[in-house]
Amino acid sequence: MIITHSKGKIFFLIVVLLLTVTITGCSQKSANETGQEEKVEIVMGHPFSAQHPISQEILIPLAEELDEKSDGRIQLTIHAGGSVTSPATIREDVAAGVIDMGWTLQGYTSGKYPLTEVVEQPFLFDSALHGSKVLWKLYQESPALQQEYDDVQVLALWVTDPGEFLSKTPVEKPEDLSGMRIRFAGKAQETLIKKFGGVPVGMPAPEMYDALERGVLDGAAIGLSVIDSYKLNEVIGAATYGLHSFVSPQVIFMNKAKWDSLSQDDQELLASLTGEKVAIQAGGIYDTELQKGLELAKTSNVAIHEVSLEEQEEWRTLTSSVSEEWIKNLSDQGIPAKELYDQMMKIKNDLK
Repeated sequence: MIITHSKGKIFFLIVVLLLTVTITGCSQKSANETGQEEKVEIVMGHPFSAQHPISQEILIPLAEELDEKSDGRIQLTIHAGGSVTSPATIREDVAAGVIDMGWTLQGYTSGKYPLTEVVEQPFLFDSALHGSKVLWKLYQESPALQQEYDDVQVLALWVTDPGEFLSKTPVEKPEDLSGMRIRFAGKAQETLIKKFGGVPVGMPAPEMYDALERGVLDGAAIGLSVIDSYKLNEVIGAATYGLHSFVSPQVIFMNKAKWDSLSQDDQELLASLTGEKVAIQAGGIYDTELQKGLELAKTSNVAIHEVSLEEQEEWRTLTSSVSEEWIKNLSDQGIPAKELYDQMMKIKNDLK
């Protein structure tokens, strides 16, 4: 009886186990069929204000589109203002998976993106849209530039509106910058300011207002778009317009493992909503914000010095050796700067 009872118990347990496996399998199949197990959570961080035009007009709509086009499966959560990352660590945070996605300005970590500095060379672009199209196409076509981002998945690249000088006192000619403490973000801008006789001060854009207000800075090398974004009309007295001395690249990238974990369909969806589409959109946003910043400066009685073509040539002459020096410096390190510069110039001319 004991043996019979044990056999019966064993048989009963086997039946229960088989039923459990069958039910679990059906449940899992049902979950897969309804998409419940395919839910994707993406955490994004950046150091800019949540009110920044790129955040409002690109990032938030991107999250909404991902949600809508995936029937709620893909949730992009955005943390602004450096709450989960910083300008100095965002690349490492994304590469290590601390966050899944990031948006930053490469100039915040000067020297980390030597080849990307190709678009920061002086007096290349008159609009953010043109520069953004060139940078994205250059990235697509240059294995060397792609290698510079080999530990992350690049989703979009673009540039800001052309750089001007926003200052406490008027800057109308290069010698006016002599001894002035000028904010910069990027190695090429640092070189530029030195050529003009200024004193470069590295600083993220969100810190400019306080630094100008407290007298830590005398001015900033940056596009007019920030006048509205950061309310700099309240702390500056003058600005140039039409100098177009440089542009600054920006990037959205993703953790590689997170990208690889996405299904092909989800990768294609994310790629269709970023890439060239974002490059064009971001460039257009910066060009629009430039005009808004200019108008705000004028209505705030900021003195605007419109730079003539003859005056711009004077500024250009002082920086004529900057690109050659950049090429030589990188070439001496075995980095193909000359090849990339020539490739960029061809694309620039083709897209103009």
